Amino acid sequence: MTRSSTAALLGATALILIETIAIVLFFCIAMPLFAGGIAFEDEMEPTPRYVPYGFLSAGIVMVGLNGWAVRGLWAMGSPRKTSRASSALVGAGTVQVMLLGFGLLSGDHLFTLFAAAVLALLAVLVRPAFAKPSG
Repeated sequence: MTRSSTAALLGATALILIETIAIVLFFCIAMPLFAGGIAFEDEMEPTPRYVPYGFLSAGIVMVGLNGWAVRGLWAMGSPRKTSRASSALVGAGTVQVMLLGFGLLSGDHLFTLFAAAVLALLAVLVRPAFAKPSG
């Protein structure tokens, strides 16, 4: 790996970890509590009972995909595990596109910034991950 791809790998890992913390705080803790009725009564809109479970499930899936992606990204240095790294990049890119769409649709710019930054770093890592191994 080159120096730029190693720096991109470290940057993508750090941003994915920070983003995972934000996902846990928002999707797994805050949104189920707020959708479940912890708010002022004049700010509450009637929500279906399954909405908190939907947010919780989406958060757990995104955290799992981010963890799998970080593990696969660090496997990029090993020539035997290149297939895992390329599928991890696809998984990480999928989570970032989902968060980018959520951020743009809901106006939550924190997730938009995280997703755009991680997608930019993943774009640097795509070329080495999908390159054919030499030798």
